[in-house]
Amino acid sequence: MGARGTGGKTNNKKRSPLPAILFWMVFFIVIILLFIIQLPAIRNTLQTTRFIERLTNRPVPAETEPPPASADENPEGGVIYVEPPPAPAPPPARPPRDALPDESENAAVPAESAPASGEAARRPAPETAPITPAPPPEARERSVYFVKIDDSGMVYTSPVKRRVVVSDSPLLDVLSLLLRGPSDTERAQGFTSLIPDGVTVQNARVTGNTAFISFNENFMFNGYGAEGYIAQLRQIVWTATEFPNIHDVQILVEGRRIDFLGESIRIGRPISRDTL
Repeated sequence: MGARGTGGKTNNKKRSPLPAILFWMVFFIVIILLFIIQLPAIRNTLQTTRFIERLTNRPVPAETEPPPASADENPEGGVIYVEPPPAPAPPPARPPRDALPDESENAAVPAESAPASGEAARRPAPETAPITPAPPPEARERSVYFVKIDDSGMVYTSPVKRRVVVSDSPLLDVLSLLLRGPSDTERAQGFTSLIPDGVTVQNARVTGNTAFISFNENFMFNGYGAEGYIAQLRQIVWTATEFPNIHDVQILVEGRRIDFLGESIRIGRPISRDTL
């Protein structure tokens, strides 16, 4: 009995409450420090969410957007210069109600430079350079020889005057006029030509005082006989020797020299006025 009582003795000693009190004191101190540190954020949150007003049922004012940043302020803290807008132009002066718009040509002319009434009519017209007509081509008077036949059948060689434009080939020019024959006026005066139809000049050149003139083959056939051959030679030789530097003419046919024209008229050598 006595051993059981000794062995069953329990420890009735009580634990001290000091550690628990210290723990809670430290806990509250930490809470208070955290509250103090976070007080600005808590206050900002309460103001933003209107928690106090909503908790106490107070009227919540309408939320307004923050004013926009000024154009002169840089969000990073600097200042940006912004040029002010230009002032609006003043509206044009309105004419009186009874005034009519000026539609005259002198509306844009200043008063001091506008001509007086009638002055524009008296003002002389601006001078313009006169247009000079082109001078006419230079021409010279040449003699071309045709023939006349009297009532007895006699043939006479006679000149007519023609105006010929000056060129680099004056001999060809007068021979071309000769081969065309007399004009209607000249025919009415009795002039004719005994050079056969179809005769053309192939070329003409002057060597020394002799003119070498080449004709086509039609030159060799004259229907008027010997008198006709002599007349056609006179027309050509006398027309060519009107030039002061030509004394005689060598007749060529197709570029070749021939001895006779017809049966008895010698043309193998140069012909002058004295030999016809």
